[in-house]
Amino acid sequence: MFLCGAVAQITVGRLVERYPLHVLFSIAAVMQFAGVVWAAYAVGASLLFALAFTMAAIYGQITLNDLVIARYTADAWRGRVYAVRYFLTFMVSGVAVSMIAFLHGRGGFGLVLGTTAVIAAGFLVAVLAIAAIANGVEKAHLPQPAE
Repeated sequence: MFLCGAVAQITVGRLVERYPLHVLFSIAAVMQFAGVVWAAYAVGASLLFALAFTMAAIYGQITLNDLVIARYTADAWRGRVYAVRYFLTFMVSGVAVSMIAFLHGRGGFGLVLGTTAVIAAGFLVAVLAIAAIANGVEKAHLPQPAE
């Protein structure tokens, strides 16, 4: 599983040099959502492949998260922004462990993965909205030909 994540991070690292960040972020969000939904309905070996696919999407997204901060944060604030990001990530991770235990006790992995799919859907909608805004900003700042 971790090999899938590592390969995804290397792949995303190469792709960011060729494609706009908002496009890659949208693809990662779609992959994450599709993988979680696939995992929610999968059993046996297909569950393993679904989770590996999802893990690759999540690890690719981590690379993109760090790149967004690196590119769009002023030098003077970058360290603080990373500190807040990691603080929030660790806090949410602690809550996630408790929620997984709570949901699993109430309905098994089906409920855990179903809830994760709902959260991933919300994330997907937010990322697509931000990508649409970013795409509009990029088009507005394209150089115009001289008359």
